[in-house]
Amino acid sequence: MPKPALYFNAATEGFGAELYFLPRGGDKPGSIDLVPGPVGSNPTGFIALKGQIYFSAYAPEHGYELYRLSPGSSKPTLIEIQPGQGSSYPHNFTVYNDQLFFSATTAAAGTELYRLSSQSDTPALIDINPVPSGSRPDIVGSAPRNFLTYKGQLYFTAFTDKSGEELYRISPGSDSPSLIDINPDERSSTPGIFGDFKEYKGQLYFTADSPESGIELYRLSPGRTEPTLIDMTPGAGSSFVSYFSGFVEFGGKLYFAGFSAETGTELFHLDRGRTTPTAIDINQGPAYSSPSHLTVFRGSLYFTASTEEHGTELYRLPRGSTQPILVDINPGSDSSSPLDLIVFKGSLYFSATSEEHGIELYRISPGKTKPTLIDINPGMDSSFPSDFTDSGGKLYFTANSHDFGRELYELSPGSLKPSLIDINVGSADSYPHGYFTL
Repeated sequence: MPKPALYFNAATEGFGAELYFLPRGGDKPGSIDLVPGPVGSNPTGFIALKGQIYFSAYAPEHGYELYRLSPGSSKPTLIEIQPGQGSSYPHNFTVYNDQLFFSATTAAAGTELYRLSSQSDTPALIDINPVPSGSRPDIVGSAPRNFLTYKGQLYFTAFTDKSGEELYRISPGSDSPSLIDINPDERSSTPGIFGDFKEYKGQLYFTADSPESGIELYRLSPGRTEPTLIDMTPGAGSSFVSYFSGFVEFGGKLYFAGFSAETGTELFHLDRGRTTPTAIDINQGPAYSSPSHLTVFRGSLYFTASTEEHGTELYRLPRGSTQPILVDINPGSDSSSPLDLIVFKGSLYFSATSEEHGIELYRISPGKTKPTLIDINPGMDSSFPSDFTDSGGKLYFTANSHDFGRELYELSPGSLKPSLIDINVGSADSYPHGYFTL
C-alpha cells in the first residue's frame, strides 16, 4: 500500500499546471502529467472516496472533466460527462452515503446535480430544473451548491424557474430532492448567502433572504420543512450585510458576525433554543468592526476585527467572557490584517502584515498576546504565506522568497525555520495550491 501523500496543483514552464504529490516524510515531489507539454491540466477540487482521489482537470480533447486516481498510480481514469472537447466543469464535490455528489454542466441539461458510485464511471444526472434537450446557450440548470450532510440527509441550495434559489435535501438512495421553500414564489431566498451552514445543538442554522424580513438567521429542525426565523432586525431591514467566515460553536454558544443599526456589524452569540442573539460591540456604537476568521483555539475564540484606533487586528475572547482581548501585531492605527488562521500542534498560525516585515507568518501560543514572527522573506518585502494545511504532522503552505519565487514550504512543530520544497527550480514561481492529503 503506498504511503500517504500530499497532493496539489503546481506549475512549471515545461509542464504547465499539473498534479503533484509529496509522499509523507519525503522532500521531492513527484508529478502526474495528464497533458504532456507546457499546456497543463490544471487539476482542482481534490476529494477522497473509497480510498481514491477524484478531481477536475483539463485536456485539449476533452475540456475540463472528472478524473479518478488510485494512490500510487500515475494514470488517472477519465470520467467524461460532456463528450467531446466541450467541458462539463465538475465542481462542488461532496461525499454522501458513500457516493460522490457534484455539480457539472452539459449542453442538454445546463449545470445540474450528479451522483457517482465508486464502482461506476457513469455519473447519474439528478435534474432539478429540467429543460428541453439540445444545445442552447440560455440553459442554466439548477446550479446546485452549498452541500452539507445533516442528520443523515444531504442538504444543498439549487435554482428553479418556479422557486428561485432555495434549500433542498435528499435522502439515501433517492434521486428526488425535497424542496424547503423559504420564499414561496419565484423569488430566491438564497440560503447560506452569508456565513454558509452550521449544525449547532442538533439543528441547522443559516442565513436567508425574504421580502418581509431581509437577510436574517434561520434555524431548521431535523425532518422539518419550515425553518424558524430568528429576526434580529424586525421588519424588512437585514441583520447580515456582508460576507463573514462562518458560524462557530464555542463555549456552548453559536458565534457569528451580525448587524444592527445600534452596533453596526459586530460579534454576536446565540444560546441554544433562544431567538435573541447577544451583541459584543468591539467598535463601540454604530461603527462596524466586521469580525471574521472565527477560530476556536485552546479555550478561546480568536478572530479578526477592525477599529479606528487599531485597524484590523487579531482578538482573543476567553471562554465565558464578553470582553475580547486585543492582540496588536501592528501597533497604532495601521492594520496587520491577519488571515488564514489555522490550529497546528498546540499553536495558532496565521499571516499578518507589519511595516517592518511586510506580510509574513506568525505563531501564537495559548493565552498569549504576543505572536512569534516566522520571517520567510527577511526585510520589508513580503512572503505572502497562504494555503496552510496540516499533513503528516507538518504544516505545509505556499510563500514567496527573493531567490525562489512562490513555492511550497514545510514547517515542523515548534520550528521557526520552514524548509523550502522548490518545484520550479530557480527564481520562477510554481504557485502550488489546492493541498489535499490521502
